[in-house]
Amino acid sequence: MPGEDRIGALPDDLLHRVLSFLPSRQSVCTCVLARRWRNLWKSVPAVRLYQGERAVFFSSLLLLRDRAPLHLVEIISPDRDLQPRDAEFLLGYAGSCNVQVMRCVFTLSFLLPNMTLVCQQLTRLQISGVVFRDRTLDFSSCPVLDLLEVHHSQICAEKILCQSLTHLSMENCFFPLCVRTRISCPSLRAFRLVDNLGLTPFLERMPSLVVAFVKFEEDTEDRYDHCYNGGYDEACDDELCLACDHIDSEGNECVLLHGLAGAAELTVISAPEMIICTRDFKWRHMFGNLKTLHLSDWCLAADFSGLVYFLQQSPILERLTLVLKISKQQPIDRKDETYKQTKQSLISKNLKVVEIKYRVYDKRSREIWTILVSLLKTLVSLGVPLEHIKGPELCVV
Repeated sequence: MPGEDRIGALPDDLLHRVLSFLPSRQSVCTCVLARRWRNLWKSVPAVRLYQGERAVFFSSLLLLRDRAPLHLVEIISPDRDLQPRDAEFLLGYAGSCNVQVMRCVFTLSFLLPNMTLVCQQLTRLQISGVVFRDRTLDFSSCPVLDLLEVHHSQICAEKILCQSLTHLSMENCFFPLCVRTRISCPSLRAFRLVDNLGLTPFLERMPSLVVAFVKFEEDTEDRYDHCYNGGYDEACDDELCLACDHIDSEGNECVLLHGLAGAAELTVISAPEMIICTRDFKWRHMFGNLKTLHLSDWCLAADFSGLVYFLQQSPILERLTLVLKISKQQPIDRKDETYKQTKQSLISKNLKVVEIKYRVYDKRSREIWTILVSLLKTLVSLGVPLEHIKGPELCVV
């Protein structure tokens, strides 16, 4: 019939579902459509606040909304007048409404001095652009939290705790400079640590780990775990080397490889100057589940010691990929007497493919081919048949 409100005649649950895809401001505006719509927005299972949304609307929305269950809270680039107390109020409100997914992205370094989060139903938490001031980030009050992503944030915490977490991603974060943040997430199955500054976090044991991707920032002055004096497993003699000075002061403890040792698929990308992994070699961790391994330039340092280490400590390794960025100035055999190489023998009898890819900035450089020939000789000396080696293949820069 003409003028019939067919949409308004739909059940509340279906209308709530439709409104949940709209920004909250647009959802609230539907209250003027008809009497039927006057209060529907108050029970929509999603709060979505987007760029430019002022704090006064943010606060009013939460105060006037019903305490109906929330599936999603999404805050993307809100207005600058949003205060930490507003964010803390949101966390408390979302927890009381049993929120399941939270996504908070700030364009500036948003100070969050108190990250107390009590959410019994929260499964996914994604945060970007936040300064965490807590000494401990403890997610024990989120018993079913499964995925945590923290990007472009400053983390002042000395420890990150979560027993239920299975997926953790930390990218472009700044960690403390005086003490290593300890990550204690024993249920992790997937882990990403990419382009972070400050001190590399200490990884506690992850017995359920399946996939790990670790990449260290190369193009920055904040290289707190980089040594440029050629040291391998001992501190260099330079009193101004911050990396070696800190490692000496914090004692004898494995930083990364202890936590990564259980992975079935592992990627470690870094420059040769990054010394954390090579210092961890002294513990001789066995990678008993590792089947797929990706390495970069750092495995060339100290006469291919990183490559030798992983091949000897990975008994069921099936596939190895080497992606190398070779420059004319790169040293070929940075031998160091402090590294005592054991008898070169390949433990894994399952290794079927070794793929070599390289990127160069001077294709005519004779040193490039010297490095590649030395690499091939090292692989053959470890017992890798030539027919299992694919490449070297030139990558597009």
